[in-house]
Amino acid sequence: MDSKKKTITTIVLTALITCLLTNTVRDIIYVQNNGVINNKIATLASIMDNYCIFDLDKEKMADYAASGLTLAVDDNYTNYYSKQQFESYKTNLSNSFYGIGIVISVDAEVNKLVVVSAIEGGPSDKAGILSGDYIVAVDGVEYTGEEMEDAVSVMRGDELEEKEGTKVIVTVERDGQRMDFEITRDVVKNDSVSEKMIDDEIGYIRITAFNSVDEDDEDALDTYDEFMESLTNLQNSGMKKLIIDLRNNPGGNLTVVNNIADELLPAGIITYTEDKKGSRTDYTSDAEELSIPMAVLVNSNSASASEVLTGALKDYEKAIIIGEKTFGKGIVQSVIPLGDGSGVSVTTAKYYSPNGVCIHGVGIEPDIVVEMETEKQISDLTYEEDVQLQKAVEALK
Repeated sequence: MDSKKKTITTIVLTALITCLLTNTVRDIIYVQNNGVINNKIATLASIMDNYCIFDLDKEKMADYAASGLTLAVDDNYTNYYSKQQFESYKTNLSNSFYGIGIVISVDAEVNKLVVVSAIEGGPSDKAGILSGDYIVAVDGVEYTGEEMEDAVSVMRGDELEEKEGTKVIVTVERDGQRMDFEITRDVVKNDSVSEKMIDDEIGYIRITAFNSVDEDDEDALDTYDEFMESLTNLQNSGMKKLIIDLRNNPGGNLTVVNNIADELLPAGIITYTEDKKGSRTDYTSDAEELSIPMAVLVNSNSASASEVLTGALKDYEKAIIIGEKTFGKGIVQSVIPLGDGSGVSVTTAKYYSPNGVCIHGVGIEPDIVVEMETEKQISDLTYEEDVQLQKAVEALK
């Protein structure tokens, strides 16, 4: 396993998401004709049914078989989801959801779950969970990095019909000491954009994820809508220069990030994708652009959609990139429902920057490297502590 942290979140995919697809006739024919897989599964199911002395849960057997097919692919982002998991999976792509409001990843070097961040004002943040905490147990059950999906499911309360107001005990390891936190599940409003004026000229916009709209909330905004509101607010405040903060942003929706990029870039390619057959899809911007000096802040947890925006701004020389090398995720997932409520996420393409660079496994090197030594959450840093932000201000001045 790569020693790099593989960020997987409980609030948004560490992925570049396209759309929900439907099954095609081609897929059905493939299933019918692929005897190697079908014969073995059918034979094993028959043996279990005829000879096993224990009761069989046929739905669970089907789920495990489907999960096994995706596990055969050497790709952390191709996964099968049961009915309950898939519903939760789709919900987590929106700007509001039930849960404990936490972003976690796997620290492969120690095989532990590590907290990337707790959503500001969310249940975990209020309980005192900090970035860098290792999650070692949930409700008294120990979990390793390899058991991340199970731990996340328990923390979210996937097995519960009503999640709001229920409690979960999360045990973390901090500075070698174990601590228990009782966290109450609640609606997490994951506002993904915030803004402020740093001085009379420089505006600051932080984007924590590229989320889609919550279809169950008629007043909900996606990240693009939030970004445009923040941009307008700053322009009305006299902004002449802009800092965009993508640190710890694990990615999100492809359409949303392209809409934001379109507001910033001149006419041309924002990014393009190539699938298994070499088919290319271009995502483009129009001629209207934001013509002010810009800087972008990134770190090692800036991934996927964050890297689409960073790569495009870098290639067009529209912004100075400041901070640490990005995560390096240059692949796209398609989310496909299977017709019975379950679904699968499949890596279907690679994406490239306007200059034709695929950053998968490589990342984007900043123009100005500034290491951040503190383990505080970005939102908790004072200006005096945030050396990366200070460098961005200095570069724009």
